[in-house]
Amino acid sequence: FPSQLSNKEELARRLSAVLGVSEEQILERLDSGKKFVWVARNIDKDYLPYIKAVLKETGNDRVTGIEEDFKRVYPHSSLLANLLGFVGAEGKGLEGLEYKLEPIIQPKEIKVLFFATAKGGRLPITPISDDTEPKDVYLTIDLGVQTILEDIKDKIARQWNPDRIGLLVMDARSGDILGIANYPSYDPNNYQKYPPQHRKNYVVSDLFEPGSVMKPFFIGQALEKGYVKPGMVIDTENGKTEVFGRYVKDVHPYKSLTLEGVLIKSSNVGTIKVARFLSKRDVQELMEKFHFNDEFHILPGEVKPKLPNFNYPANILYAGIGQGMASNLLNLCVAFNGLATNKIVKPRILLSEEPKVLKEGLFSEKTLKWLHENLRRVVEEGTATRARSEYFTIAGKTGTSQKFDFSTGKYSREKVVAYFVGYFPASDPKFVAGIMVDNPRGPNLYGGTVAAPYFKELVERVAYYYRLEPDKLSK
Repeated sequence: FPSQLSNKEELARRLSAVLGVSEEQILERLDSGKKFVWVARNIDKDYLPYIKAVLKETGNDRVTGIEEDFKRVYPHSSLLANLLGFVGAEGKGLEGLEYKLEPIIQPKEIKVLFFATAKGGRLPITPISDDTEPKDVYLTIDLGVQTILEDIKDKIARQWNPDRIGLLVMDARSGDILGIANYPSYDPNNYQKYPPQHRKNYVVSDLFEPGSVMKPFFIGQALEKGYVKPGMVIDTENGKTEVFGRYVKDVHPYKSLTLEGVLIKSSNVGTIKVARFLSKRDVQELMEKFHFNDEFHILPGEVKPKLPNFNYPANILYAGIGQGMASNLLNLCVAFNGLATNKIVKPRILLSEEPKVLKEGLFSEKTLKWLHENLRRVVEEGTATRARSEYFTIAGKTGTSQKFDFSTGKYSREKVVAYFVGYFPASDPKFVAGIMVDNPRGPNLYGGTVAAPYFKELVERVAYYYRLEPDKLSK
């Protein structure tokens, strides 16, 4: 009650010594004419005895109040920062899950009518509901997995000096997100010191062309429809073919490849030849059943993928090699989980939510078996041999997408996004994971050279962390 204060000048002088606020500012607040004012907030509790003594000695202890408050501290610093976000000076969530879950984890503000007692106390008249209390929230994140991802992220950053990195590990059966790491990152305890782009969760917030990561889906759909068969020989034209006035090339030219070879060697030409069999309806069905065009609404900043107009045949062919469409790493991992389990499981970050299967029976057992075998061969003998483990079977696909240069109107030859997305153990999939490296710098920039080696490390460390039996040795 500012109007009932006494000895304001002495009060302001003595309080300014510990509050970090000048006498003039304190007096200005006390003389503002308001019925209630904050003199200072976020005061170090060590000053509490002194402040209480000053209030009593100046005769103001009955018309002032001291409220205990809490300050959010992030003991793990940058660990999970891009997912968790942070709270501002007022304790309100401003980014990440702190922002999304604000209504749950923060106490609700209510208006309460009080009687003032003769001794300066307050008696509430309005009943206070238990609904105003904050709720505890438990995440699916496993701190052990998260620590592994953060370490791998730092290694990638040191070796390749990229613009951005995203890593994700999911439980294949439940869809639980066990770890999610981003580069660049920041310390939420001092978020003001970092530029806004350091606070983004790139795993969900940024879209990139997925490149060759899309090939198993298009080849699988053609197999499912009976347009192609296992062992079928594809004319790959020595690694160069024309697509509506534009030439598409392979990194390594082949005169012809079997259908298996097209996937294992990641042939652009061969995949386009297969994609020519697919109709608009076939491709739309593929996109829908693997949820390539959906948001899951589980994380703040999540961006919806972008698909081209499949009325144009050229868009179907380019989408087969991951061009002309855009996805985030979360959607790619969810889709690969579909290949691993033949179901689309909604990704989950809150343990309070029930696991949910969105779609089952994506491909026939015959098609799925073919994909399992040849995605495993991608790692054992194809473009991802650097991901090969001596202990665990891995199935997955490399991806290298050239970034579109809007200044030239062409795809850049120097700037790429390198991927590896896959599941493990391939013999009995338990985890799905993805690594995305945006604009790595150095020689030989491909998914198989940039991302694949770190996927191997990810697999072995996560598998050993969960004490999985090495399935290669058990055989």
